[in-house]
Amino acid sequence: MLVNYLKIAWRNIKKDKLYTLINIAGLALSVAAFLLIISYVRFEYSYENFHQKKDHLYRITLDLYKGAEYVTSDCETHPPLGPLLKRDMPEVADYVRVQQMDGAVQLRAGDRMYRINRAYAVDPSMFSLFSYQFIEGRSSEALNAPMQAVLTETLAKRMFGNTPARGKTFTDGGNLYTVTGVMRDVPPNTHLKFDMLVSFSSLVKLKEVDENSWNGNNNYTYVELLPHADLAAFNRKLEKLSREKVRKEKMVAAPMKDIHLLSHKPFEPEMNGDLKTVQFLTIVAIMVLLVGAVNYINLTTARSAERMKETGIRKALGSSRISLIRQFMTENVLMNLLALALALLIAALLLPRFAAITGRPIGNELFSTPSFWLTAAAIFLFSCLASGFYPAFVLSAVSPASVTRRMSTSSPKGVLFRKVLVTGQFTAALIVLSASLIVFRQLSHMRNQDLGVNAEEVLVVRNLAEAPSDSFRHRQREVFLNSVRALPYVQHASASGSLPGVSLYELNTMSGLSQYGSDKGNGYNFYDYKVDSAFLPLMNLKLLAGRNFLGGEASGGEIIISREAARLFGFSSPAAAVGGRINLQYYNRPYSIIAGVVEDYHQQSLKGAILPMINRYAPLGDQALNFYAIRLHTPDIRQSVAQIERIWTQLHPGYPFEYHFMNQLFDEQYKADDQFGKIVTIFSGFTLFITCLGILGLTAYNITRRSKEIGIRKVLGASVGNIVGLLSRGFIGLVAISLLIATPLTWYVMDRWLQDFTYRISIQWWIFGTAGLFIMIIAMLTVGVQSIKAALVNPVTSLRSE
Repeated sequence: MLVNYLKIAWRNIKKDKLYTLINIAGLALSVAAFLLIISYVRFEYSYENFHQKKDHLYRITLDLYKGAEYVTSDCETHPPLGPLLKRDMPEVADYVRVQQMDGAVQLRAGDRMYRINRAYAVDPSMFSLFSYQFIEGRSSEALNAPMQAVLTETLAKRMFGNTPARGKTFTDGGNLYTVTGVMRDVPPNTHLKFDMLVSFSSLVKLKEVDENSWNGNNNYTYVELLPHADLAAFNRKLEKLSREKVRKEKMVAAPMKDIHLLSHKPFEPEMNGDLKTVQFLTIVAIMVLLVGAVNYINLTTARSAERMKETGIRKALGSSRISLIRQFMTENVLMNLLALALALLIAALLLPRFAAITGRPIGNELFSTPSFWLTAAAIFLFSCLASGFYPAFVLSAVSPASVTRRMSTSSPKGVLFRKVLVTGQFTAALIVLSASLIVFRQLSHMRNQDLGVNAEEVLVVRNLAEAPSDSFRHRQREVFLNSVRALPYVQHASASGSLPGVSLYELNTMSGLSQYGSDKGNGYNFYDYKVDSAFLPLMNLKLLAGRNFLGGEASGGEIIISREAARLFGFSSPAAAVGGRINLQYYNRPYSIIAGVVEDYHQQSLKGAILPMINRYAPLGDQALNFYAIRLHTPDIRQSVAQIERIWTQLHPGYPFEYHFMNQLFDEQYKADDQFGKIVTIFSGFTLFITCLGILGLTAYNITRRSKEIGIRKVLGASVGNIVGLLSRGFIGLVAISLLIATPLTWYVMDRWLQDFTYRISIQWWIFGTAGLFIMIIAMLTVGVQSIKAALVNPVTSLRSE
């Protein structure tokens, strides 16, 4: 019997090639789109899953307050916190402190230099709390003493080739470290990525960390809680401890596995994902899958008139309803199998491009994971049921009398059902299309806003991490800057401790600053870094009051602050702040003098609020000047950079020349939103294309079914325009209804997404009108082309066919 069902199914599939092509293409595209999006969603949800203790690991962060006023949050905590928690709180099984090494770490092994951007100092318990695989050495002995290091496999091979790295030595800024272990590279689905770990006791030995001080907070604190521990009760204990130790700060513990999608605090180890984005993409994936299933249902039920005679005859000859259901379900399963095979081929072809767009390591190994095939099997089962159940039961219910009467296809119930499904398709297409318009308007809004600095054509060069003395540094930087300034296409060149767009880790943060002799400003978080006298003109910072640094000893102990910093310090105006004193000890003074106030500028992207900035003057010999900034004005960027690199190489032989452009730093901060916008746009195109396939099939069938009516109307004098209007009129109303449904849904979802941006657009009505008009034009083109063809057919041909 099954063989007979398959033969009949294959015969019916081959009979109408257009119908088969549209159905299989629609299903295949929707399944491929679903698989691609879900692979991304699954990766986002998989963060920290490789840690065996993931369900018991928590990170403690700080909320900063000024009185009852919430000021900001910070991911980093105080060095004594971890040991105190393990000692005094029984629910804490263990802890680990993780402190990022300042800036980019520059290592020397033998006569070669290596620059790495991700290095942390950690307690030995790092390897008992987190699950990392060791290749060389033992995790239990790896970082038990000062000046020890563990390298990742990639870094070890880069530095020492294929020889064992354990026992080898290297220097960092003149400090000698010994490699005590090599571990597998950190998986991509973790918020804490690194190339090297050193023992936390190394920082203590080098006096870079005071383990007993509650004044500085520069390390992440992770704790392992016992399985029976109550997180709410633990946080109440942390709140009490906060009042005892830090007063203006409130310590809060949150699950480590929630960090990637739920935490967006300052000083995160990396730019995290966003739960709302992942949820929205999940909805998009489901909508695309449903649109494909709806196409199948629509076309199958619309063609049911052609199957009525077959069904009626079968019933008249004794076929039972259950046997007819089996027949139609067999056709459905075969169609879905073909669609699934095509979907897997499409997904395989698009996967590399999709991985590049998302920035996620979703490679061909995706097809070797059991979860992928379980998902594919689940989609196949769902698609078979969703797209085949209704048509099979509708067609099997046809009575033998339908052999002579055609009433099923044009029954009000059947027509209404198809209209509901088409409206659903249009609604899905409108939602994703409107969302993509809102995303790109928001990104365009941020990119076109004034940052307060001119980031265009500014070359950023990372300075040396080591030098023998301040006088040598001064001379070295002076020669480099003077040589670069002598180039005809260089407008300005500056040395500074940080730059706009650079990670917040390159800045200092202080919360105990105020006007000297007053408490005005105390309790707020201020951000500062050192600069030279060329910094302001290079960045095109607008001076509101006072003056720029004069340079040399004349500027010793002087600072330039932003308008926001002046406001928080309690000055009535920028002019009133000039000459004021801040209790920032500098140049052996108990205070710093405000030389000038500049207009607020964005240290980070426009996703965040304006930061209160302080710039301190520093001579060229200061070791904190980590960057050179060079403003270029040249038609040949590549040649200009090459010439600057030659100057660098002459002065620093053996040291890598590492550079980027400042606008790239800001662009990187919009990367996640760019990716989201591209994904939504691509799959809005998928949704629209699949919808158009369905409209194409429905219109083609409708024209075939009404060919006699069209012929009669033409004989009676109907014009081509009348015929086109007759066939396309219904779709205009469906688009209008879809627009009414999609508008409030999209507005609600995208308004929540926009809440993550400090500077955001308002959602205008014309966005939905534009999306609706675009959908209507596409639908009318799809319908119109076929309608015009039908209207131009000689009516004699249409009537002769009857």
